[in-house]
Amino acid sequence: HKLLKGSPCDHRGSFLPSGMPPAPQPPKSEDNWTPFTSQAGFELAEILYLKAHLSQTIINDLLDIWSATLVPHNDVPPITSHRDLHSQIDAIGLGNIPWRSYTAQYQWLLPEDGPVPEWMRKKYPIWYRDPRKVIHHILANPEFTSGIDYAPHQDFQDGERQYKDFMSGDWAWEQCDIIATDPTTHGSMFVPIMLGTDKTTVSVATGQHEYHPIYLSVGNVHNRIRRAHKHALVLIGFLPIPKGSREDTKNSLFRDFRHRLFHGSLVMINDSIKDYMTKWDVVQCADHHFRRAIYGFGPYIADYPEQSTAAGTVYGWCVTCTANPVDLDGSPAMLRTLRQLLELSETEDEDTLWFGYGIVPNFLPFTTKFPCADIYELLTPDLLHQAIKGTYKDHLVSWVETYLNIQNGHAQGAEMLDEIDRRIAITPLFPGLHRFKQGRNFQQWTGNDSKAFMKVFVTSLEGIVPIDIIKTITAFLEFCYIARLDTITQSSLNALDHNLAKFHHHRKIFQESGVRPTGFLLPRQHALVHYRHHIEKFGAPNGLSSSITESKHISAVKKPWRQSNHYEALGQMLTTNSRNDKLAAARVDFSSRGMLNGTCLGEALEKLRDLSEDTSDDDTEDSDLHDNDKHGRDLDTDEDGEETGLVDGPSVFSEVTLAHKRARRYPLISFQELGRHIKQENLEALVRRFLFYQENPTFDGTPPLSSCPSLEYVKDLSVAKAVFCAPSNISGIEGLYHETIRSTTRWQTSGITAPRRDCVLLVTGSDLAGVRGLNVARVHLLFSFALKDEVYQCALVHEFCKTFTEPDPDNSLWIFEPDYSPDDSRIMSVIHLDSIIRGAHLLPVFKDNTPIPREINFTNTLDVFKGFYLNKYIDYHAF
Repeated sequence: HKLLKGSPCDHRGSFLPSGMPPAPQPPKSEDNWTPFTSQAGFELAEILYLKAHLSQTIINDLLDIWSATLVPHNDVPPITSHRDLHSQIDAIGLGNIPWRSYTAQYQWLLPEDGPVPEWMRKKYPIWYRDPRKVIHHILANPEFTSGIDYAPHQDFQDGERQYKDFMSGDWAWEQCDIIATDPTTHGSMFVPIMLGTDKTTVSVATGQHEYHPIYLSVGNVHNRIRRAHKHALVLIGFLPIPKGSREDTKNSLFRDFRHRLFHGSLVMINDSIKDYMTKWDVVQCADHHFRRAIYGFGPYIADYPEQSTAAGTVYGWCVTCTANPVDLDGSPAMLRTLRQLLELSETEDEDTLWFGYGIVPNFLPFTTKFPCADIYELLTPDLLHQAIKGTYKDHLVSWVETYLNIQNGHAQGAEMLDEIDRRIAITPLFPGLHRFKQGRNFQQWTGNDSKAFMKVFVTSLEGIVPIDIIKTITAFLEFCYIARLDTITQSSLNALDHNLAKFHHHRKIFQESGVRPTGFLLPRQHALVHYRHHIEKFGAPNGLSSSITESKHISAVKKPWRQSNHYEALGQMLTTNSRNDKLAAARVDFSSRGMLNGTCLGEALEKLRDLSEDTSDDDTEDSDLHDNDKHGRDLDTDEDGEETGLVDGPSVFSEVTLAHKRARRYPLISFQELGRHIKQENLEALVRRFLFYQENPTFDGTPPLSSCPSLEYVKDLSVAKAVFCAPSNISGIEGLYHETIRSTTRWQTSGITAPRRDCVLLVTGSDLAGVRGLNVARVHLLFSFALKDEVYQCALVHEFCKTFTEPDPDNSLWIFEPDYSPDDSRIMSVIHLDSIIRGAHLLPVFKDNTPIPREINFTNTLDVFKGFYLNKYIDYHAF
């Protein structure tokens, strides 16, 4: 933006000359761990308070045991008790934004006859933190240096508009145009304030405890940072939850009070930033520059019930437009606006507002108290509840079950559903993919369960349901995955509209078959028609989903509640959140000084070497694969690795390397011995020919072995780690994500021990785009060896070939089949790990509804079936 471009200034707000660097930062010691005694003390505090969540008694017992071992040395641990732990954390001078409280109460007419309801007499505490200070803290975080936009921007590639982070959308640009009408704001930085509210329940044996947290982020921070949960989304308060009897819930006074309390609380909490929505506030940013900041309310993140409360719309109506709920997708409608609300409130009676426009009467949204804020244009797409949990899990999956029962009767329908469950249960393993042991049959569905089920459901229906149902689900999957992309282009938006139209067309089968005889009067499905508009306004929705606030519940509400004694727990939860923030701020500070580049053991050894003036060249290295897998255990390496996860570090497109964990069952032996051991007699020949091709990349044909380099020993490794840029997944700050690729003879999971041979995507050297330029292979061995001082990291693979030249027309998936020689033996080859892009997930092709034999399970699916779909829905990076 030409006028609000985030120009650097000094701490008083005076603009700096162009190109002038920020003022030098005060020098900080590189070995001052205050208030902790050492790196060990800080990391111990993190483990005891943030990670282990131990009771105070257990913490004291552990530290007493440690102290006992140090008595002979006249020494003590860096932390001596739970009180000492809390004292050291409380002494951290960073991240300290204190909690405040405010009390609200019903203040209108009381009933003249009969008892006064309890909700009218009760006082409601509102706990909050100053949002202005929280915003300053977020913007100044040095971890976000490469992930903050200081001005709106419009991105183009090859002449095509791209929507990515929030500031690339049209809304921020339009707001800056409005703000810039005041010349005193020119040169400032626009800071859109994102609020998110979402009730959450903590269950215990004695009953339900409900909390209503409110979170804050800023639109300047890139989506990948907000999704990585790197303290770009901050808890700023707990809203009160008025409780009433069943009769109270039918009372218009109680309804009005709940709305007024909700919106009045938001007005009060955000009062400190109101003045800075029209005049600038000086803030220090992650790059150490000061800038003038103009605040404004940006997207409001919430699920549908919460959106209805925020917008003041009647439940069942769309919160974005005035479409009539009796024909949501067909009735004429216009976008809701605050101006429309104010005009209708002046001219229409309560019944007309409620039944004619879906407006809750007698109240105004909190945004009316702030400049340039319209709640109706701020409600964002909610991928989790509208698309994944709503349209997919609650609607489509349930409709398939109902369809089979209607068409076949309950007995035969149940048999068909059991067969679908069997198909889902034999899905091959993939890093991070939830395994549905009994298919759909489990009670407590989480958002992650719903996301995982999306990846494996559609192919399990083949031959059991009509093609129109498969096309309905496929069209919705395509829509959902496009909306979930990190970068969305104009072409992507056109594809989004195309798939939504296909979804609307094919879903008619559910209406015609009697599953939805009255049609599709579903606000969460209707919301899909507004996605294109919202993407153009706010950028890619993956940084605005309520899945971000739901994930924050774990660290901000659920874990602090578990750490409390459960009696009047909120005060204890606030203290826990403050201490968590202090530890997080300390970690950022220590990291910025380069003090956390090694382990605490390495630091201690370094100090010992300094004290003894030891000049030894020995280094203490950490393994670069810290495994903690919940889905199985590799008995060859005796490790139970973390199969997926975010990676912090500089961005790379793709990198696959072997882990530093050597398989115990394979000693340092010759290739001939190893080949006999794995029943691959020609392994040595394959490796020698691989080396020949490495030295002669243009050679065409099969070279004689006499022309190939000779070998001696192999060091076999059974785990590889693929690191790649996948910002649409939960990734590190630079968008990096890792998956573990395995090839092991003994993988133990769910009481079964069997070989596990993962599949991978290979580059072929072709210039064709997408899958046309890729191939699939199954990894049978991962190994490395040295020749002429060069180390080769390799894989022995069984390649697959494409069955057809186009993807399946019904589910849009490519079909592959394993490559065999005329004598039905596998065609094997040795490849360099550089040929592997990442893991691949294959799903079996079911040609008809023939029942799956009981001897087939998830461990042998890849051995038994002859055709496989390449699952592009396994994650958003593969799509």
